[in-house]
Amino acid sequence: MLTPFDLTYLEDAFQGNRRLVNGIIELFLKQSPDYCAILESRVDAGELDCLHTVAHTLKSSVKMLGLKDTEYLVLGIETRSKFSENTSELPGMVYELVYELKRAHTALSLYLSSTNEAGEFNSEVA
Repeated sequence: MLTPFDLTYLEDAFQGNRRLVNGIIELFLKQSPDYCAILESRVDAGELDCLHTVAHTLKSSVKMLGLKDTEYLVLGIETRSKFSENTSELPGMVYELVYELKRAHTALSLYLSSTNEAGEFNSEVA
């Protein structure tokens, strides 16, 4: 399975500072389960017109972490919810997004566990 993330943007933005990159990853790992729960609860409650606020919040994290598989979903959910377009597609899109976010969460957790405390990649684990 291919890695669902690409840290090139963060590595460039933080000039290779592994601690800062890992800090962004840790923030995503902390927040993404809550976002998944909110998205699922809004779909279950039929609150499709409220999904765009969560999608908008996720957009920057998804882009920074290079989560290519989720980027189109986040943008699609945000647009459809905000402008009430093709809303019948939203539940399926949300559940696909939640799947991709959980997949990214697992991959990024494994990535972090392969780095040492100094913030450098531990090649013995990889």
